[in-house]
Amino acid sequence: MKKAGFEFREHTADVQVRSWGSSLEEAFSQTAYSLMTTITPNLEVIAPEIEKKITVEAEDKEALLFDFLSEFLYIFDVDELVFSKIYVSKIEKVSNRYKLHAILKGEKFNLDKHEIGMEVKAITYSFLNIEEKHESTVIDIVFDI
Repeated sequence: MKKAGFEFREHTADVQVRSWGSSLEEAFSQTAYSLMTTITPNLEVIAPEIEKKITVEAEDKEALLFDFLSEFLYIFDVDELVFSKIYVSKIEKVSNRYKLHAILKGEKFNLDKHEIGMEVKAITYSFLNIEEKHESTVIDIVFDI
């Protein structure tokens, strides 16, 4: 498997993404990078000035991914933050629930500095699929624009 990453795929109306990594955590991180890239295409200009730690809990891995990515939309809408460093440190199953811990680094969105991408209205369950294999994880998802 090639190193972790993501690619945009053909979709008639929305943004469809395939992300991958050597672990579930790495694939979740790559999916978050794809969301950030949709919002502001050049992540390299985002300074890692502000650190935010987040924890998300859900009943299954799909809901965990949905809630994790929805948190980015909430943070962008409320705090106007975009992130260039996304590190999912741990995803664990605790008493029939999944729990995710992540560290995000970025800065406030600035029209003079950051390119405007597409407005993501919502994360969707449409085409959402998480495929875990022995040494890799592949995630397919669609963002509603």
